[in-house]
Amino acid sequence: MENISTKALSDQELDTVTGGITQNEALSVALNAANLTKDSIDLLKKVKLDYEHGRKVYEIEFYQGGFEYEFDIDAASGAILKSKKDWD
Repeated sequence: MENISTKALSDQELDTVTGGITQNEALSVALNAANLTKDSIDLLKKVKLDYEHGRKVYEIEFYQGGFEYEFDIDAASGAILKSKKDWD
């Protein structure tokens, strides 16, 4: 009998399988849209690969200067699906 692995794939392995963008590329898209750099933000809260409405999406949250930034980035194309900036 063949041994079948049930190990969940990491985000990096999922990117390799689907040919999408990486976590770092998704974060760069969000930071560019906010006119910020990784070194200039106060706190990087989340960069998470998830599924929304049948597609892979990176959910990104970070804080800078009293504002909370949230982005959903399409993991296949790198397009910004949602962006939000709130005073925190």
